[in-house]
Amino acid sequence: MDGIKTKELYLNRMRDGIEEDVSIPDSEWEYAAGLFRTGTYTKDSFLIRAGETMDSLFSINRGLVRFYYITESGREFNKYFVMDNRFFGSYSSLFLRLPCGFYIQALEETETLVLSRDSLEDLYNRHPCWERLGRLCAISFINHMERREKELLLDPLQVRYTRFLNEYPDLINRIPQYHIASYLGVTDVALSRIRKRMSMA
Repeated sequence: MDGIKTKELYLNRMRDGIEEDVSIPDSEWEYAAGLFRTGTYTKDSFLIRAGETMDSLFSINRGLVRFYYITESGREFNKYFVMDNRFFGSYSSLFLRLPCGFYIQALEETETLVLSRDSLEDLYNRHPCWERLGRLCAISFINHMERREKELLLDPLQVRYTRFLNEYPDLINRIPQYHIASYLGVTDVALSRIRKRMSMA
C-alpha cells in the first residue's frame, strides 16, 4: 500500500474514533485531513526530549510510546503509555510554549499522524466541532492524570497492577517487566512477588 493510501486509511480510522464522541461535518474533515502529515519513529527513538518545546500533537497509527521522567540520579519513572489511534503530547508545552518536562519515546517502530500547533489553532477557530473535540480530549487527559495520582498515593500494588492489566491488556507481552514496574512505582522484585501471589490465588 502506498503512502497516500496508508495516510487515507489512518485518517478514516481516526475519524471513526472521533465521531464516537463528536460529529465532524464533511467539509471540516476534508479541510482537516489536509493539515495532517505522517511521521515514523524507529524503536527507542524520541518524539520529544525533556527540555524541548513541543510544537505538534500526535496520534498513533501503529506502534507504542511511553512518557517518562528521569531524575537527577538517572532513575526513570514511566508515567503513561500510548498505543493505536489516540491523541497525545505535552499539553503544557504545546499550548503554553513551556519546555516539556518528560521524554516521549517509541518502544516499537511507530507510525503517527502529526498536527502542528498552528494547524490545531486554525481548526479551533474554524468550527465549534473542533473546540468540542479539544475539550473532550482535555477532560479525558485530566481524568486520567487524577486517577493516576490517586492510585499512586492510595491504592495497594495489587489494585494498581490489576488496573494496569485492564487498561493496557496487550502490554504485558509487548514491554519488559521493568517498564511495568516503573509505571506502577515499584521495583521489579515487588512486581514479581505480587504477580506470583495473584497467580496462586
